[in-house]
Amino acid sequence: MRATSFAKYLMGSPARSAKIGQTPHSIIHRENKATLRYFAPVNATQVPVFICMPLINTWTIFDLLPGRSIVGALLAEGAPVYLLDWGRPGPEDKDVRAVELIDGLLPRAMDRALRHATREHAATELDAVGYCVGGTFLAASLARHPHLARRVAFVATPIDFKASGRLAIWADEATFPLDDVVDGFGNFPAALMKSSFAWLRPTGQVAKFKGLWDRFEDEDFKVLWAAMERWSSDNIDFPGECYREYVRACYFNNALMDGSWVLGNEATDLSKCTIPALVLAATGDHIVPPASASALAQVWGGHVETQVIKGGHVGISIGKHLPKALVAWIASGAESADMRAQA
Repeated sequence: MRATSFAKYLMGSPARSAKIGQTPHSIIHRENKATLRYFAPVNATQVPVFICMPLINTWTIFDLLPGRSIVGALLAEGAPVYLLDWGRPGPEDKDVRAVELIDGLLPRAMDRALRHATREHAATELDAVGYCVGGTFLAASLARHPHLARRVAFVATPIDFKASGRLAIWADEATFPLDDVVDGFGNFPAALMKSSFAWLRPTGQVAKFKGLWDRFEDEDFKVLWAAMERWSSDNIDFPGECYREYVRACYFNNALMDGSWVLGNEATDLSKCTIPALVLAATGDHIVPPASASALAQVWGGHVETQVIKGGHVGISIGKHLPKALVAWIASGAESADMRAQA
C-alpha cells in the first residue's frame, strides 16, 4: 500500500501545485527582462539589504516557503529587502555582454533600490548580498563601483574558479567547446545547464527519491520536497555572449584572482573595493567548494571574514544556518553604526 501511495503521489506531479515565493512584495523597477523586487518589513530598523541572485535560477530559492525563507528572516530582523531577479532572457538577448550587466543593469538596480529606500526608510546606504554567480557579478560590479554598498556578504560565491572541483575540470579550455556551444545555441540552454549540474553528483536523483520514500509520512517534508522539486526543475537560460565571456574569463583564465577580467576597456580588480566583506561557504558544496569561495580574502581590498557553514550549495538556502549567519551579520552592522554614532 505504501508503494502504491508513493507512486500515486509522484504521478500527481506535486511540484506543479507547490507554492513558492509567497512573501508579499512589489516590483519597483524593470529593465529588459530583469525586475527589482521590494519586500517591506513590518518595522524597518536596519540598513536595507540588496540581494543579487544568480542568472541561471529563479529567485524563489531565497523565499521558498514560510519558515524557510532568507527574505523572511531578513524582514523579521527589520531589514527592507531589495532583490534583483534577472528574469528570463529570450533569443533576442543572446548578444547581451557581461559589461552591460555588471556596469549597467546591476548598478542601476542598486541605485534604484537606494533611491526607493531613501524615500521610504530615510536610508543613506545599502548592504549587499550575492548568491552563487550572482555574487561573482556583484563582486565584479563593486570592484568597479565601490560606492554602491556599505558592506557585502557573498554566499556560495565562486572567486577562485580553479578551485571549483569537478566543474573546473569540465570547464577546461582544452576540452570544453565554449565557442561551438554559444555559436550553436545562442543562449546557453537551461536544460543543458540542469543536466550538467546533475552529472556533478550522479547519485543525486536516487538520493532525492530515497529521501522522499524514507519520510513519506511526514507531510511537512513532502511540502518542502515538492517546493524544492518545483524550484530545481525551473532553470533559466544564460545570455550567450555573457556566458562566453564569463566562462572564458573565470573558468579558463581564473581572471578574478589576478584582476585580468577586462569588461569594456577596464580590468576588474577586486582589490579596488575596500568595503568589509563576509564570505559564507558551505561544507558540502560541490559546485562552489569552500576553497573557491574563501579565496576572496586573497584578492579583496577590504577586510574579509570567512565562515564555513553546514550545508550544500542549494541546501544552505533552506536550512537554519545561512539565515542565522545573515541575521547576525545584519546585527553586527547595526552595532558598528551605533558605535560610530557614539564616537
